Amino acid sequence: MKPSVQYNDRIGHASADIAGINYNQIAELCNLGKRYTIIGISLYGTDKVNVSLLCKDNEESTNQNEVLVTVFPTVELSVSDVIERLNVTINITNNSTYDNPKLGTIREVTIEENE
Repeated sequence: MKPSVQYNDRIGHASADIAGINYNQIAELCNLGKRYTIIGISLYGTDKVNVSLLCKDNEESTNQNEVLVTVFPTVELSVSDVIERLNVTINITNNSTYDNPKLGTIREVTIEENE
């Protein structure tokens, strides 16, 4: 599942805590029935973040071909409905050295304002 935007894509990584989220309840709220199984979520936008569900289509999928679809529910979901915490990092340099998901910083630094 690769995210993309319309212009000037940059590669990044995301992590989310979902421990307190009941996806069976979300599936029921969105009327997915037995046909669709939620396998992920997609968040898109900035001022208003749109939430869609990445689902397996259980009717069209076979043992040889799993069919994945994006479901835009008629029920409006907020980011907090589908995740508890979110961390996103984006490589703005396009230097592939920084695309390694195992790469991390060694410390946090706070820059004080000039007085």
